[in-house]
Amino acid sequence: MVKGTSNSQTITLQNTGNTPLTFSQVTPSGTGFTITGISTSTVIPPGGSVTFNVIFTPGSTATTSGTVTLTTNGTPSSLVITLSGAGSTAKANPGTGVLSASSTSLSFGNVAVGGTGAQSVSLTNTGTAAVNISTATISLGAVSFAIVGGSPSGSIPVGQSTSVQVQFAPKSGGAVTGSMTITSDASDSPLTIPLSGTGTQAHLSATPSSVNFGTVVRGTSNSQTITLQNTGNSPLTFSQVTPSGTGFTITGISTSTVIPPGGSVTFNVIFTPGSTATANGSVTLATNGTPSSLVITLSGAGSTATVQLGANPTSLSFNTVQVGNSSSLTSTLTNGGNSNINISGMTVTGAATGTGLTAGGISAGTILMPGQSATVTVTFAPTAATVLTGASVQIASNSTNSPTTISLSGTGQAQPRSHSVTLSWNPSVTSGVSGYNIYRATTSGGYGTTPVNPSPVSGVTYTDTSVVSGQTYFYVATAVDAGTQSTDSNEVQAIIP
Repeated sequence: MVKGTSNSQTITLQNTGNTPLTFSQVTPSGTGFTITGISTSTVIPPGGSVTFNVIFTPGSTATTSGTVTLTTNGTPSSLVITLSGAGSTAKANPGTGVLSASSTSLSFGNVAVGGTGAQSVSLTNTGTAAVNISTATISLGAVSFAIVGGSPSGSIPVGQSTSVQVQFAPKSGGAVTGSMTITSDASDSPLTIPLSGTGTQAHLSATPSSVNFGTVVRGTSNSQTITLQNTGNSPLTFSQVTPSGTGFTITGISTSTVIPPGGSVTFNVIFTPGSTATANGSVTLATNGTPSSLVITLSGAGSTATVQLGANPTSLSFNTVQVGNSSSLTSTLTNGGNSNINISGMTVTGAATGTGLTAGGISAGTILMPGQSATVTVTFAPTAATVLTGASVQIASNSTNSPTTISLSGTGQAQPRSHSVTLSWNPSVTSGVSGYNIYRATTSGGYGTTPVNPSPVSGVTYTDTSVVSGQTYFYVATAVDAGTQSTDSNEVQAIIP
């Protein structure tokens, strides 16, 4: 270029790593070379980029070489950009070439990973001299963008055009940016055209990624649910949905199933063992996403059916219950086997007349699944004095220990009889007597000062109804006249049964 004038070239730096890129050295070298737009305080975030200019101002007609040295915290730790140029003497202005693009940027939109998209841009010389294109390069996003057609080099006469075709072939899902740089002798060189596009891809994950059915009774089935999720940005489709392994089947999914981006579906794997052997299998899913083939491992074992009905407690003791009253006790029945128990009936046996024994809580037709429990309630309501001997509750079922027996014990006791003592006396004097007081003691002569009658008795008989069974009582009587009492009568004794 003409000595004493300047030419500026733009350089783009991109951080393709996952941590911020910093600079400890930004140094130009070579006569006539300077830089603007970058310094040691510049930071490029992950996935970001910056541009800076290198300016050449020749002071002579000699050819000059130089560099820009960048020392970073990344890889490589030192990057050297070579520079070259030559000065010339001023010549008559033959005209100026100007290169214009038909699009200031190219957007490829959504393109599936593994597919391609193409865009063309027209380059026109709108200046007054021919434009000579030296290079056309992809300076960012070169992994996914490429120049695949057109005339990216050569001379373009004034008013003429050429075209360049760029292809987008995303290697992974997500947004991708880049740029195409056209270098020429045009006054506006280099010409930079930003590029953008989004790679679309489905991504499949399964929860759980494997299923162990444990032990399943031969001839019965166990079903487990699996959730499939598409964490990608494109619909997920299936070209193969195949279960394998003896006894394993699936429902709820087929090759017509489609999972939208961010969506999920659930399906069931069913294990129906035909023997007691251990079984291994899998569900293979072939998709349009990542991974292209997903295998979910399956395992399980068959077992022989066992039915065992247990009772806790196995005996119920009512102790003593008064006739006319009732007492209820419970026992818990539990299916301790691995197959359903069908209860066909429950009866109370060995109970004599008057025991009033009843049992409830379950009935014929009750089904207990493995590990399931039910409560039996037994009520003892004696109608006469009795002792439970050999009584029990019998539960009939398909259990191997049928009938399951709950033994019963207890005593029905008659209500205690009430007793009374009736006293009568022959008064020696009746005139002036207003009534009589009765005194009671549990030992002979041990009377207190308070009569058992609340007020003087007007007649010559008195009935004491507050006596207790099995007790012996002693009684005396006194005559009352205007608050004055006579001496005690003779003592009598009453023995209560």
